Amino acid sequence: MKQRQVERILEDRIDIPGIAKDIMTAGFVLPSAKKIVSAGADFFVLKNDVNRIKKLPDGWFRDEFLSLLHRRKVEVSPVELYKHIPWQQGRDYSASLANKNYPLCRMFNVFEWETLRDRTKYNPAVIDAVKVLELKTDDWHWTDEDLTAADGPGYAWIVNIMFGNVYNVVKDNNSYVRPVRFSQ
Repeated sequence: MKQRQVERILEDRIDIPGIAKDIMTAGFVLPSAKKIVSAGADFFVLKNDVNRIKKLPDGWFRDEFLSLLHRRKVEVSPVELYKHIPWQQGRDYSASLANKNYPLCRMFNVFEWETLRDRTKYNPAVIDAVKVLELKTDDWHWTDEDLTAADGPGYAWIVNIMFGNVYNVVKDNNSYVRPVRFSQ
């Protein structure tokens, strides 16, 4: 199936504007052509499942929805690993948490934050399943997206958990970092 046909099928099945494109550009692996329609139909059910995020014995949280999209385990850091730092330090800090079992550790990207957001809510503007993460709502959260090429030197995307907004800001500002780790 051609890429544009896949995009049209996903756009018909998923109501969030542009999410079909975001799924592909964020590097997610799409299901086979035979499974695309059912994946689209189950998207909101799984996204809003109150049991999608489970606390693990080591304090990290596994997000089953993001794990399904990434086709690898996606885990969010415990609250005590939260940091309020500039973007590059947040990137370095997140990467420093990698180990033998979890060789890739980074900040959330914009699409991953989008899967946590509920536009009908305020303070926090997130789905119910996310409350277990104890997200801070008094400031912004960095994403892993570097906007230097698009907006000039030194910009990155940030997300406001209180309102659910996404903005670009200078990387020297301090914002929250909540690392995520990945494994097979």
